[in-house]
Amino acid sequence: MSASDKPKQRKILGIKPDARPGAQAPDKTRAPVRGRHLPGTAKPRVRIAQAVRSVQTEAPPRPHAEKDDRREPASGRTPGPSRHDRRKPVGPASAPGRAATDRRRVTRRDSPRRPPREDDDARRRPHAVADRHAFFVPCHKGLEAQLVDELAEIGCADVRPAPGGAALRGSLQDAWRVNLWSRLAVRVLWRVTEGRYSQESDLYDGALRVDWPALFTPSRSFAVHAVARRSPLKSLNFAALKVKDGVCDRFRAVLGERPSVDTRSPEVPLVLYLGEERYSLYVDLSGEPLNRRGFRVEPAPAPLNENLAAGLLRLAGWHPGMPFFDPMMGGGTLLIEAAMWWLNRAPGLKRRFAFEHLENFQPDAWRRLCREAEAAAHAPEPLPIFGADNDPAMLRAASRNLRAAGLLDCVQLQQADFLEVEAPPTQPGMLVSNPPYGVRLPHERMAAFYRALGDTLKRKYAGWSAHLISADPQLPRHIGLSASRRTPLFNGPLECRFYTYRLVAGSNRRARPER
Repeated sequence: MSASDKPKQRKILGIKPDARPGAQAPDKTRAPVRGRHLPGTAKPRVRIAQAVRSVQTEAPPRPHAEKDDRREPASGRTPGPSRHDRRKPVGPASAPGRAATDRRRVTRRDSPRRPPREDDDARRRPHAVADRHAFFVPCHKGLEAQLVDELAEIGCADVRPAPGGAALRGSLQDAWRVNLWSRLAVRVLWRVTEGRYSQESDLYDGALRVDWPALFTPSRSFAVHAVARRSPLKSLNFAALKVKDGVCDRFRAVLGERPSVDTRSPEVPLVLYLGEERYSLYVDLSGEPLNRRGFRVEPAPAPLNENLAAGLLRLAGWHPGMPFFDPMMGGGTLLIEAAMWWLNRAPGLKRRFAFEHLENFQPDAWRRLCREAEAAAHAPEPLPIFGADNDPAMLRAASRNLRAAGLLDCVQLQQADFLEVEAPPTQPGMLVSNPPYGVRLPHERMAAFYRALGDTLKRKYAGWSAHLISADPQLPRHIGLSASRRTPLFNGPLECRFYTYRLVAGSNRRARPER
């Protein structure tokens, strides 16, 4: 073969003219790394960084609740982004090697065929914060409708009821305001990502996509708490561990360091919710539950949760200006919630929140919200709110808790047996109480006590409305009065019923216990 025929043979075999026979093709996929490492291997940090870059350029999954309301073309297919859009990087325009691409003019034909998402601007600029976010505000089961009404009164516009709480869309300051003012909410959760999953690796990938360094610094501690409903995964602890790995790997890839984990009191608590097919990852903006207002300095046996106590007042229809009486007050939780509502005091004004540890926290804006709440509160004054208990220890506990809340001079307390004391010297109002059901009294005395309770309500409280909560479905049958409403509720793990009695003289006596 002549020398002139060799280039033709190389072209037929697919060999470039400048390639030398036997020479190994250079590896263009391996990114150059600094530092000392074994020949032919790449540092783990480089592989994680490549994975982070790959998920940043992918189109994020769209939430299942958001649908495209535009009509599809006649062919039945919706065109996807062009090859230019797929190649366009997502990130700041000043990134090395991307200035020319970011300055390229994108035509309307090349733009993605979907309506703009609310968080697109924040995704293009990692440190930007979108104006609207998705939140979930849990509450006690049975109080969802009351929570929606309360959030609307606080100033939240886009609220809808959901099982176990309310779904909210708004700004971060809306979430701060809910933490400050809500009496029914248990906490406020900010959804940062969601998607479908079938195994733990899907949760890891979802956590890796979130720009965690833009939310908090490595100096903050965090923890992942997992809850599930009909999840196919076998271990919630392992699912939480994979999310924790995704968070730490994202920090390592971006900053070269990771935050520590504190399972007892994390500064940035994360909540992973697993459904049957979908997952949601939240940042807990509250930290400690919102019922911890800081006023319960001396607990009582069988205490009533503050969120539930405030919910009972709303569910009963009580409002400031109506006389209120709790004849079995225990530690005084119902009295405190009624007095704080009457004086328009924000329940979260004296505590701290987890959102104060985030990078998007604005101290000046938060101080302005707190000053507005302080200015809206009324000055303490004697109120027609009455409490009683026959146990001197309960009277002492209620007095200490009211003093800690600054409300001792607003509420009238007395040590008295409800079966013997007269009704408060005021116009008919509302009686709401958490009577004993096997905690503060022996069980053999329960039936006789509830019969006497019904007789006292009938004889002394005509014109009042009485509302009693009980975890024992048998005991209220001995009251002998017909309940106009029975609302299922949960006091922690206890399933309860909230009974409403309209006390009109001679009209609601039952001949026999209701079945």
